[in-house]
Amino acid sequence: MRRVTVIALALALAGCAAAKAPPLASGTVTPSGAPLAPEHTLTAGDVFEIRFPFSPEFNDKITVGEDGTVAPKLIGSVVVGGLTVNEATKRLSALYARQIKYPTLSLTVRSYAPEVLWVEGAVAKPGLVRSDLPLTLERAVTEAGGLKTGAETGDILVIRRDETGNVHAYQEALAPAPGSADPVLKSYDVVYVPLSPIGSVNEFLAGYVKNLPFSATYNIVPVAPAQQLIPRVAVPH
Repeated sequence: MRRVTVIALALALAGCAAAKAPPLASGTVTPSGAPLAPEHTLTAGDVFEIRFPFSPEFNDKITVGEDGTVAPKLIGSVVVGGLTVNEATKRLSALYARQIKYPTLSLTVRSYAPEVLWVEGAVAKPGLVRSDLPLTLERAVTEAGGLKTGAETGDILVIRRDETGNVHAYQEALAPAPGSADPVLKSYDVVYVPLSPIGSVNEFLAGYVKNLPFSATYNIVPVAPAQQLIPRVAVPH
């Protein structure tokens, strides 16, 4: 069974280094014409509407910033980058519930931008990766130019935000067991490919966290190793 190590990190956002992606035309398909996969996660340049059936005065139209944040009416800055529409809806609903009596809302994306993520470490072209469709771990490494000689494919870290605004690190293998699917990545994920096995994820992150495209502080939250944490859903390459 593949090792999965989970470290929870309390997120404190700083500006991302990536240049802003121009928003795409309104609609539900990418420029290639392929249907937008349901795994699309909110990314820099996405435009979405928030609508309240019982409080229309708080309706809003928002563009996701380069650091993954938005600033809707009443609730101020909040991280939505890397979240699915359902995750973002739940997060916004919880925040609006502190401000208004009827916080029921809907979130509709009106303009999609390419998803953004980072691939770092032992790859030929480390740095920002943009994609019109969600990427799997294997595909993201390919987009970053492939592995360098000696890369450790069994201890790759996928570092990602969750719907609460925290960050988690998942320890993954690039070559999954026969019959298993490649992990699907999300916007603002950071993939780190090491040159040697990572003995302690916590100790590694203590030194690496300052190099992330966003800054973070962290604390360990125990999670049962048997939990399956990264979706095993195949998407088009």
